[in-house]
Amino acid sequence: MTNDTMNIDEAAKMLNIGSETARQLAEAGVLPGCKIGVPWVFLRDDVLTYLRDEIRRQTNERLALAEVTRAQGENRKAARVKTAAGVAGVRGARRRERPNLDVVEQAA
Repeated sequence: MTNDTMNIDEAAKMLNIGSETARQLAEAGVLPGCKIGVPWVFLRDDVLTYLRDEIRRQTNERLALAEVTRAQGENRKAARVKTAAGVAGVRGARRRERPNLDVVEQAA
């Protein structure tokens, strides 16, 4: 018998994303799930449906961008397609601080 529910780590693993990103997507309402008590709970079918929808959306957007580029007669690379995480604004919040190169050079 297969388990129809998944926790945040299992959903993240299925989507090949980090657990924190999955949590942010769920909190933003992009990834369907609910909190029962403390942990997040996801239905396997909902996660697969989300993935299928996201694949279709990104593929259609890339095709549309390619068509516009062809119609304009340009040979440049088409613009990047935004992911659901990017659209929801949940990506890029954790960025490393850039190192101070002067300090690094002096230490070497």
